[in-house]
Amino acid sequence: MGLRIIQFLSLYLYFCVYTISTSSFTPPDNYLVNCGSNTNVTVDNRVFVGDGIKPGSVFLTSGESVALTNPNPSSNSSSLLYGSARIFKTASAYRFNIIKFGTHLVRLHFSPFITQDYDLENASFSVSANGLLILRNFSAQKPVFKEFVLMVDKVTFELLFVPNGESGLGFVCGIEVFSAPDDFILDNGVKLISANGVQEFKDLRLQTLETIHRINVGGPKLTPFNDTLWRTWVPDVEFLLIKSTARLANTTQTPNYQKGGASREIAPDNVYMTAQQMNRDNTTSGFSFFNVTWDFPVRMGSVRHFVRLHFCDIVSIALNQLYFDVYINGFVAEKDVDLSSLTFHSLASPYYIDFVVDSENSGNVRVSIGPSELSNVLRKNAILNGVEIMRINKDVGLPAEGSKKINKWILVGSIVGGVAVVCLAILAVLFVLRSKRRKAKPRPAESMGWTPLRGFGGSSLSKQSIGTTSTSPGQNGYLGLKIPFAELESGTNNFDKNLVIGSGGFDSLKKIGETAEKCLAEYGVDRPTMGDVLWNLEYALQLQDSKQRSDDTDNTTPEVLEHETVPTVNSCSSRTDGDIQDATKDVTSGEIFSQLVNKEDLGMLVT
Repeated sequence: MGLRIIQFLSLYLYFCVYTISTSSFTPPDNYLVNCGSNTNVTVDNRVFVGDGIKPGSVFLTSGESVALTNPNPSSNSSSLLYGSARIFKTASAYRFNIIKFGTHLVRLHFSPFITQDYDLENASFSVSANGLLILRNFSAQKPVFKEFVLMVDKVTFELLFVPNGESGLGFVCGIEVFSAPDDFILDNGVKLISANGVQEFKDLRLQTLETIHRINVGGPKLTPFNDTLWRTWVPDVEFLLIKSTARLANTTQTPNYQKGGASREIAPDNVYMTAQQMNRDNTTSGFSFFNVTWDFPVRMGSVRHFVRLHFCDIVSIALNQLYFDVYINGFVAEKDVDLSSLTFHSLASPYYIDFVVDSENSGNVRVSIGPSELSNVLRKNAILNGVEIMRINKDVGLPAEGSKKINKWILVGSIVGGVAVVCLAILAVLFVLRSKRRKAKPRPAESMGWTPLRGFGGSSLSKQSIGTTSTSPGQNGYLGLKIPFAELESGTNNFDKNLVIGSGGFDSLKKIGETAEKCLAEYGVDRPTMGDVLWNLEYALQLQDSKQRSDDTDNTTPEVLEHETVPTVNSCSSRTDGDIQDATKDVTSGEIFSQLVNKEDLGMLVT
């Protein structure tokens, strides 16, 4: 009797431990939405709530949408989620409150169907997640779902659906948003494989990943019912490059999960209980060095992909017998892999390795395994249990709801700012014209004639005859020239004040600067009106006139000879100061501004 009790307690304890170890993962955030429906549906033991009733209706927060029912629904229980759809005629959003920040999985389910008023096969739309574009110009011709792995670090998570074009249409049949385990995506230990060799890839958890392939190597298709994160795994046969090089391997032994290795949330038991290994029986005698290769189609172009490879040594009968190499896109990704040492000297212990690879123009990610040089001659082998490939998304986000109104205000602000800049440009021209209008003051003759600057090297006072064309300054202009102080002193007649061409007033420049700063204010309410801008510019001109009249009075001296002329410097332009003065002598600032705006317009701007 005592022995039976002990056996019963032992068996009971085993089942308790096994149940705890195999219990399903419970995500802190777990939102499942049956879109376009007033009823809940159960799929793979999970309840999707209809968004036409509470609490599902709370998630749909904005936009113009219509609930649509599939007139020919499938009787398959796994297709119950595709019995209805929420269609969007304008930008529309679902929003979810986030309990725990971190990595989340997002799945969007689509199944196009035709009703009397809508053909969902013609729908074309884009989707963004918290401002990051995850689907661009998407359309569905058959039932499909899209899965994304991304970081959520805000209390609200938004999925924005934006139809393309004026008559565009968007739709979705089901939505999943739920937390991933803390160790689902790790930053450390990720290798970047490229032509430059193997490097460390940082901040993987901050990337947005779109699942492209999830492969159960050597095994059958696995449905969400068999996965603690409700994933679907497909067989690898169609991706094998040469099928005769591979041979199936499987076991009935439950994987020996260990801390620090893979868990059931990383991949389910069935992935680690099957594998493909080298088919040494189908090779020529003596030829044991060959690779088993898979080609997985991906988008062509300059795109990076996250690749996760799953391993579990179910072929060895003892430790330290299996050594192999891993290649990705023809580059050595891992050399001399010894699963015994990686899994703390344990057989049948799941393990995974993460990589980031650059996409090639071939449109494939090629994964190969082959024997290591460390392998025993009689035990050359290599295995692979699972493959996951995800595209690293780098697209920018979509405009949020109400962006059309925002864009109108941006346009108005841009026009006002542009007009203000034009006015400032006119003001600058007026300053130049006013400085040119001043009558040239007679100055004493200089001791030597000035000649054009030389382009490169030499003295700036090199003797040239009048009419000589100056050398080209070259690409960098005259910035490289160095003029001795003695030459400057000689050329300015010991810095004679009577040779000063003109000066500007600080007050007028300050006024212009303040006006320009206000015109460039970030918010329209802080920018001045056009009337304010014009009056400020007129006031700055008046300050400049006052400054110039004061300078004219102070600088007038009886010693200046009235009929002496100033030596001129030849240039490519034949226009003189006198020409500019004659052309502008009848133009006043008041006339220029009166052409910009009349009195009535100014009155309207001021009021």
